[in-house]
Amino acid sequence: MEEPRHAESPGRWEEEATESGCSSPGETVYREVTNLLTGCAVNFTVHEHEPVVSIEEAERKAPSLVDGLLKTVVFRVKDSFWVLAAVRCHDRIDYRRLAAALGVNRRQIRSLSPAEVERDLGFAVGGVGPIPLRNNVRAVFDQHLSGAGRVRCGSGRNTHTLELDFQDLLRVTGGIVSPIVRE
Repeated sequence: MEEPRHAESPGRWEEEATESGCSSPGETVYREVTNLLTGCAVNFTVHEHEPVVSIEEAERKAPSLVDGLLKTVVFRVKDSFWVLAAVRCHDRIDYRRLAAALGVNRRQIRSLSPAEVERDLGFAVGGVGPIPLRNNVRAVFDQHLSGAGRVRCGSGRNTHTLELDFQDLLRVTGGIVSPIVRE
């Protein structure tokens, strides 16, 4: 089912989800992301599908959504900020290039486990998207995306995928575009 739409700091995700009556992982993030997009007058579509936790699973369960799909990987810069790094779904991130884009030493960045991402940022496993909802989270997009039109990305929930124009995504996230994939 597709639902077209126009389109600070959340604190402890598990507590908020419980207090708001949201029981599924990523529900609070999903609501905040869609509210943000709506408030910024972004035209976007929400695609509902079976739960997916990997690109491979998306190819099997929701193959029509893989075209233009962004993979978002979460990193933490030691004693500093979080990073949502978005690349084309089959690309692999080059840690040295990502560190250079962020202006930090390669040894300062590390990727997070799915459990850490869910606990610390509120995204369901398989639902991570490149839309920061806190001041200490930055978005970085690979340079191959700079000419993209419509893209698809995680919404916070692993059963809902967003589709929107890349330029709108870049504007809303305040992200940077830089070469961050392996060549």
